[in-house]
Amino acid sequence: MADPVNRDSGRLTAREYHRIGVEALEDHRLEDAVVALRQAVNENPHMGRTWNDLGVVMEALGNPWEAVRCYRQALAVQPGNPDAHANLSMLMLQMNMIHTLHRHAMSAGASY
Repeated sequence: MADPVNRDSGRLTAREYHRIGVEALEDHRLEDAVVALRQAVNENPHMGRTWNDLGVVMEALGNPWEAVRCYRQALAVQPGNPDAHANLSMLMLQMNMIHTLHRHAMSAGASY
């Protein structure tokens, strides 16, 4: 993704990068979404919604631990963020279920 330029200041605001990231996510351009959302949190690390959206992208890219980190950061800067609460809870539940299933399969003698 090319770094778009704001005519007035020469750079985009965190909100503008966030909007570009969400649009890229909606268009299934996950790598572009990562670039834009990371730029947004670099510009303003106190945007809980942006951290949450970056977590969604990380999860979609198959990086659950990075998604957990992003969801936790969203909650650190915006403790009442319901989306980050729900996303973190659901991801942790999924990760725990996978771990439990793997443990049961290994104890039953299954191999991968």
